[in-house]
Amino acid sequence: MENPLNNKYTKYYNQLVESRLLLNRKFTNGCGLEKHHIIPKSLGGTDVKANLVIFTPREHCLAHMLLAKMYSGVSKAKMIMAIS
Repeated sequence: MENPLNNKYTKYYNQLVESRLLLNRKFTNGCGLEKHHIIPKSLGGTDVKANLVIFTPREHCLAHMLLAKMYSGVSKAKMIMAIS
């Protein structure tokens, strides 16, 4: 797995994830919230609880936009595909 770039988008992504983990949201079907893989599965992440955060749909979209700015090459292409 390629490491993320050391840029402001990586900082923003980490802040978003950390702040939402602190909310300790609970996911249930139909709750209007979405599960997000902190390290995307396409980049080697897994389904373990420590790799999941619960986002609103807006936060989830923002997270994927940030991920696309955090990587280069093939990893960036994978993150762009995840947005659509």
